[in-house]
Amino acid sequence: MENKDVQKIAKMTIQYAKEIIKPGMSLIDLRNDLEKKMLELGADSFWYWDVGAFIFSGDETNVSISGKHYVTANKTI
Repeated sequence: MENKDVQKIAKMTIQYAKEIIKPGMSLIDLRNDLEKKMLELGADSFWYWDVGAFIFSGDETNVSISGKHYVTANKTI
């Protein structure tokens, strides 16, 4: 897969995220939905510690964390 293919998947996934994010949705469900969408669009794996989507909200939006230590927070939007 070439870079342009991966970039297209990313752009399409961001558009999909804009359509599905709703108040009350869990961050875990959002991550699962977005990673599933990327796989449906042709991604075959997630190279950075197997994290396809980093999902943050609220005070977490200004943190920087390694994929090695990333856990999606169990909270809602």
